[in-house]
Amino acid sequence: MPVGLLEVEGTIDVGQFWPAGRSDADTTKVVVTVAPDAIRFRKNDTAPFYPTRVFDNARVKGRTSTPPIKNGKLTVRLQGIDAPELHYMPSPLSAAEKKGLTDAKKQAYHEVTHSYRQFLGATATKALHDFLGSSGATLACRVFTHVDAPNEVFDTYGRLVGDIEVTAGGEKVDINHWLVTQGLAYPTFYSSMNEDEIRAFLALTKTARAKKLLVWKHLAKTIGAFDFDLREPKVGETSVLATDKGPVLMPKLFRRYTNWSARKKAKVTSQNFQKYLGEGSGGKPDTCYEIDDFLANGVHSATPRNFAEFVEGGKTIKFQPEGLVFGEAPSTLVGADGKVIREF
Repeated sequence: MPVGLLEVEGTIDVGQFWPAGRSDADTTKVVVTVAPDAIRFRKNDTAPFYPTRVFDNARVKGRTSTPPIKNGKLTVRLQGIDAPELHYMPSPLSAAEKKGLTDAKKQAYHEVTHSYRQFLGATATKALHDFLGSSGATLACRVFTHVDAPNEVFDTYGRLVGDIEVTAGGEKVDINHWLVTQGLAYPTFYSSMNEDEIRAFLALTKTARAKKLLVWKHLAKTIGAFDFDLREPKVGETSVLATDKGPVLMPKLFRRYTNWSARKKAKVTSQNFQKYLGEGSGGKPDTCYEIDDFLANGVHSATPRNFAEFVEGGKTIKFQPEGLVFGEAPSTLVGADGKVIREF
């Protein structure tokens, strides 16, 4: 598990978050500070920090190919958490899915491809917007993540996976931890995290669950019918908050269920949800590990499992959000010359 530490100094514009903007509670754009040491790395706790410019003119290659910093901004996926979705759009049909499809079915899928939300997605985002906004319209922040190599920094969509620390109310606050503490997000672990990071979230989760805070009070135990009418709220459409309560699936499961539900409604697939989940998107099932196995044995020795094993009959949820560690889809950081960047 990684022992190095990467830090990025920057600022957060609070106006990006709904209801002022479109950003949800667990993805944030950070304007990187223009300074020689704004991005720095140290190899371990006893080593000194040194500035790094490995992201200059580089690209993150995964499911997309994108610059890590675009127009001076870094997109950060808040590590260790998943807030209820505010605007998830069903994934595009793969080449294999499109093969042999009639134009009518392609059009039918297009007609159900909207940005859907979960209950509490608007509530969680509004709470974060208001919490940060109470300290100003723009906040200085520190983004940090435990990594040993450049390829460990970004997810497959080119987002830096890390924590964000701000000063709010005169105190330093880890936004990731705050969202879990307030019951506004579920802990969601990936194999790129180290043991200390995971255990910190487990402790916060235990307290939030015991208090039956928001996401825990509404955590679904079964998968109900998909609500195609629950759509992304418009900017400023705070009226949705009055009715923003109901059963909440773990967001990762919700995303898979959204993808299947749209395909099923458009008659693109005849599979039931259990089979769809088991085969995975594009034939790539979600790999996961049971938390105790992962912490005891690490990613290389723990037993990989199929996410579908923890759902029964496409309906009954047999896991807790903090009980699984998911495999992180790979990405590669390459330089302007197309060669892999291996060191900071």
